[in-house]
Amino acid sequence: MVGYEVWSSCVRVLMREVRRILIFAIVLLLSHLAYGENETIRVASYNVRNYLTMDRLVEGKWRPDYPKPEKEKRVVRETILSVRPDILALQEIGSRMHLEELRRDLSSEGLEYAGSAWLEAHDTERHVAALWKSDVEVKVVEHANLPIKYMGKVDFVKRGMLELKISGEHGEWSLFNLHLKSKYTNVKSDPLSTLRRTLEGRSARDKIIKLYPDLEQERYLIVGDLNDSPVSGALRAFGKKGDRILSVPIECVDSNGSRWTHYYKKEDSYTRIDYFLRSPGWTEAGKVSGHIYERPDYYEGSDHRLIWIDLPVP
Repeated sequence: MVGYEVWSSCVRVLMREVRRILIFAIVLLLSHLAYGENETIRVASYNVRNYLTMDRLVEGKWRPDYPKPEKEKRVVRETILSVRPDILALQEIGSRMHLEELRRDLSSEGLEYAGSAWLEAHDTERHVAALWKSDVEVKVVEHANLPIKYMGKVDFVKRGMLELKISGEHGEWSLFNLHLKSKYTNVKSDPLSTLRRTLEGRSARDKIIKLYPDLEQERYLIVGDLNDSPVSGALRAFGKKGDRILSVPIECVDSNGSRWTHYYKKEDSYTRIDYFLRSPGWTEAGKVSGHIYERPDYYEGSDHRLIWIDLPVP
């Protein structure tokens, strides 16, 4: 009887995994059919959870100045390898060395990224970064010093904003990669950093408007870990300024129709804090559906799930 129960349990696990793979394959097929023969570019955003060297708890032991464990890196790589984005926006990368390590490891497993960018802003530990394939033409623009006035003092968006200008046969478009302030803070008057994130969102928004004042005619994506809900001040900042619409969300869902992108283990809570936002006049992007990559052991690699879209090439 015990042997039968073990066998039965293994079969159930196998069937769940087969179902997940089939659903992912169907999503890829439908994405292709949706655009016919038109060329698309796959864009993904992924917070890779402390891909850096830090003091951390590893297998029940406290490890000072320790790299991200290899079993976590493996899940991160397998997730990226499953989606194989042309452009990958990353959050929570440590040094440039850590980014190059990830790029090298992906290359050894068959996914080559010819280009990379890494932004040094005002967080010395965690950075935004990006990787892209050789057939993508990119110009990197660093926005490291985006000012805010916080608690009566001049400060800056902690991780800045990384802009990629992507060129194609039919023009140019931009991708803005952001990772807003987390809820961890020692500022008692702003206990969840809600005010700070709102100010960071406004500062980044104002920079985008300054760069691209004709919002209705521009083509850009705002992507990344914005660390707040769709109705928060930070997200409202990216949505509108006065009567002007700055961005429209591209909804990302998994095979079950769920939209959560982050799991907070301490509170056992699931939230949506990772986004794709498009410029209001980019009508082709308005037809795009967003996806959330699923795997049962995603948390082994990151507390975030990778999100991605297939974008019609401008």
